[in-house]
Amino acid sequence: MKKCTNKCWMLIISGVLIMILATAGFAVSGFKGQFGRHHTKGFVKEKVLSHMDYTVQELKLTPAQQVKYNAIRNKMSVAMDKSFTRHETMKTAVHAEMEKANPDLKSLAGTLKKEIKTMPDVVTTQINYMVEVYDILDADQKKELTSMLKEHMDKKNCS
Repeated sequence: MKKCTNKCWMLIISGVLIMILATAGFAVSGFKGQFGRHHTKGFVKEKVLSHMDYTVQELKLTPAQQVKYNAIRNKMSVAMDKSFTRHETMKTAVHAEMEKANPDLKSLAGTLKKEIKTMPDVVTTQINYMVEVYDILDADQKKELTSMLKEHMDKKNCS
């Protein structure tokens, strides 16, 4: 195997920087254009919550279950708002750094890594809220929900 020369290292570093800039560009733009409108705070939040509301309506919750569902729904809404606000703060910081005459790409990469590391927790939190909703259902409602999910998966060819 041939030892990497200074020229070789410069090519590798240049490639890594190009990948960082490309990633930062996508993060900053929020995939604007056709994709951007689907990633707004209101669109995603309302889509998720309205889909859940529809599903819960089909399950015909009791008044006591509805109170519990509303509390869980509110927690989900607040968590989505916090996530969106954090993401917007990150985008603003990335924009500010890229506007500088000499942006600190190492710092920028750190900012992007920090944001990406939060994603599993955000998703896990929402899944936990959905499990909380499942836990308030009686046995028949759980069967109905399972049936609805299987039907949905069949429609989406997930089986």
